Amino acid sequence: GGGRGAFLCWVAVRVLEMHRVLKDAGSIYLHCDPTASHYLKAMMDAIFGRRNFRNEIVWKRQTSNNSVTKKFGAIVDYILFYVKSDKEATWNQVYHKRSNAEMRHYRHDADGRLYKTENLTAPGQTPSRMFEWRGTTPTTRGWAHSYEKLEELWAAGRIKTDEQGRPLLRGHIQYLDEKAPGQKAQSIWTDIRRVGNTAKERTGYPTQKPLALYKRIIEASSNPGGIVLDPFAGCATTCVAAEQLGRQWIGVDIEEEAKDVILERLQNEVNASMAWNDIVRILTDVPERTDDGEPVSPELIVTSQKKDAPKIPVSEARRQLIERDGMRCQGCGWVPPYADYLQVDHKRPKSRGGKDEMPNFTLLCSPCNGKKSNKLTLAELRIARADEGRMDAEWWEAKQWE
Repeated sequence: GGGRGAFLCWVAVRVLEMHRVLKDAGSIYLHCDPTASHYLKAMMDAIFGRRNFRNEIVWKRQTSNNSVTKKFGAIVDYILFYVKSDKEATWNQVYHKRSNAEMRHYRHDADGRLYKTENLTAPGQTPSRMFEWRGTTPTTRGWAHSYEKLEELWAAGRIKTDEQGRPLLRGHIQYLDEKAPGQKAQSIWTDIRRVGNTAKERTGYPTQKPLALYKRIIEASSNPGGIVLDPFAGCATTCVAAEQLGRQWIGVDIEEEAKDVILERLQNEVNASMAWNDIVRILTDVPERTDDGEPVSPELIVTSQKKDAPKIPVSEARRQLIERDGMRCQGCGWVPPYADYLQVDHKRPKSRGGKDEMPNFTLLCSPCNGKKSNKLTLAELRIARADEGRMDAEWWEAKQWE
């Protein structure tokens, strides 16, 4: 059936499996939108335990949303962060990059080190901190340090002086390379934006998340050499982020279209030292041996992927696609009275690297085929038809959960 209950049941059995395979030092991050986050929080509490809840991270993915009416613009998603074991969980502190406004306060010393000066005084007029030191006595604020600490800073050359050689009240020298890398990351993330239409990393996959978002998560809760699992790999953002950070990774996705996007992106963005042939072997349905009984090498698999599939009659392609996906338009969900109403088209257009292979073919009604043209992928077409209100809601929700 459909509805929120069916969705929660669908998610729950998968999260139970994630809990089963997760190591005691491991963590899980569940990304959800505001319509389901509170339901999923209760489910996660039941599976992982309330004590293992760490944060509800608020990700501000855009600055404004003016497409909605009669309500406030929705501009955030939520990420539920849980650990498997309260005592053993891996944690690496993550810091926000320093802002340009903050960096303007720093300058270079004679050795090229960046520094800024801070107050030697602190609020309050505690008598024990109102003493004279090296010719200077604070009047409205007390010293921030004891006499011994001030002498230590003086001996280390960490205090600037005036023309008479007296310490300046705002003369405490602090070097940037001795501070933390930046401000500690909090539970509200406003510095990572969604993947824009013109972004270099954009793949066209409808649910693509920014690489920076997943890098922050992976850095915080895993160590180099550890294993990262994404059971909904989509367009391989987790796989690429994990590889770039020196982690091992496993990516899983049921959508046939996702496989092509994953393979393409790994090939283009991941370091060439990676065992690319092995990835192809894992993610494609290739027999272990040929018809003659010879082992199939990774090189043979890559070569066979680059060849176009043999041409088959449109009627036969339509028959196979109906058997695979059912007799309905895969763009809007319309069920025609006759099979001939459905046209065979590419999931990923040839103009964007799509292949003339059965896995890349789908069935579309005439309006969807015209809307898709030679520019949109099947996933982008579905989003466009949903925005136009031309999709069967129940069918669309079912496709979302596949």
